[in-house]
Amino acid sequence: MRDFSRIQPIIRKLKSIIILTHRNSDLDAICSASALRSLLLKMNPNLSVAIGTPEGVNKVCEKILSNFEVRYDPNPTMEGIDMVFTVDTNNFQQLGTLASTLENLKAPIIMVDHHYPHPSMKRFTKIGFCDDKSTSTCEIVCQFYKRMRIKLRKRDAELLLVGILFETRHLRLATSRTLLTVVDLIKQGVKVEDLYPILEFPMDDSERMARLRSAQRARILRSNGSVIVTSEVGSHQASAARALITLGADLAAVGSEDGNQLKLSLRSTREFYRKHRIHLGRDLAKPLGDFLNGTGGGHSLAAGVNGSGKLEDALRKLTNMIKDQIERPQLSQKSS
Repeated sequence: MRDFSRIQPIIRKLKSIIILTHRNSDLDAICSASALRSLLLKMNPNLSVAIGTPEGVNKVCEKILSNFEVRYDPNPTMEGIDMVFTVDTNNFQQLGTLASTLENLKAPIIMVDHHYPHPSMKRFTKIGFCDDKSTSTCEIVCQFYKRMRIKLRKRDAELLLVGILFETRHLRLATSRTLLTVVDLIKQGVKVEDLYPILEFPMDDSERMARLRSAQRARILRSNGSVIVTSEVGSHQASAARALITLGADLAAVGSEDGNQLKLSLRSTREFYRKHRIHLGRDLAKPLGDFLNGTGGGHSLAAGVNGSGKLEDALRKLTNMIKDQIERPQLSQKSS
C-alpha cells in the first residue's frame, strides 16, 4: 500500500475536500471517514472537509452513532470540491446517484478501501490506498496515523475501534495485524469494555425471520468435500448468509429478487478459502456481477452482488462457477 504522507504536499494546497462512503453507509465506512477527516485537518487545518453518505446510513449506524458526534450529509454537493476521497467503496455504482456526477468531475478521486478494487473504481481514481489483506477500512486509516506518527484523538480512536469490532464481528475475523492495531488503539486510551455495550443490541424480528427462512429454503450442494448452500430471502441477505455459515455451510450465498433487480450476499469460512483459494470478491462476485449486467465485489470471505434478471438463474450460474473452481484442481490432477 502506498505511503499516505506522500499526498500531504497536495493536501496543503487545497481548500475543500469531500469524503464519500458507499450508499446506505455502514459502520466501517462512516467511522473510517470520520477519522480520515480528522487526519486531513491535521495535515491542513485550513481545509473544509465534509462527509457525504449517499442515501444516508443504515439502521445500525443510526443507533451507534448517537453515542458520537459525527456530522454527515446524505445529499452532498460536489460544487467547489478540490478533491474527493471514497472510503469502503468497491465500485462506482455503490455511490448511487453521485456516480454519474463523479464520472464527469475534474477533481481528483482518491480511493481508500479494504476490498479487492473493481475496474470501475480503478478507471476513475487517481490514487488508490487499497489493501484487501486488511479486515476493515478503519484498519487502513489506523495505519495512516501510525506511519505519519500522528496521535489520534480519543474520539477518533474509539470510532476506529468501533468500526474494526463491527467489521470483524467482534474480532472473529481478525488477523494478527488487526489485533496489533487494536492494541495501538487501546494505547491511545480507548477501553474495549466501554465499547462492547454500544455494539450490542437485540436482533429485530425481521432479521431473525430472514435467518430462519433462509435455513428453511436452503439448497445444499456437496462438492470436493465442501458444503455449498444457497437460499432466498426478501431482506437481510448478509445476516442470513452468516447464519448459514454458522449452521455448517462452507460457502453460503443468499439472494433476493425484487422485480427484475437482484441482490446477493456471499460468505465463506477461512477453511474454505485456505483449501480452495477462492476469493469471493474477485473470483465469484465480480464475474457474477458482470453476468447480471450489474456489479459485484468484496474480499476473500465476504462479498456482494447487485444486478438484474432471475434469481434462480443467478444462483445456478454461481453454483456452476463454484463447482468449476473447486473441481478444477482435481480434473487437472486426473488429466496429468
